[in-house]
Amino acid sequence: MSDIEEILRVASDDILYRLRQEEQERAEALRRWRANAHGGDAREDDRIYTLVRDAVQEIVRLRIALSESTRPERTP
Repeated sequence: MSDIEEILRVASDDILYRLRQEEQERAEALRRWRANAHGGDAREDDRIYTLVRDAVQEIVRLRIALSESTRPERTP
């Protein structure tokens, strides 16, 4: 693994960790809001939860694409 690949992997690990924390916090906020169901607006938490989930999926997709593009080709 090259230095740049290692830097990208570590950076994306950190980003994924933070995004997953945010996703959990927003999911918990939505659960609390739905459990209490007494006023307030959950749309912002729901929107951010969706954005975070989409970001996590895109980072995972990009990491897979990067690992596949740097993998040596097999010869039969």
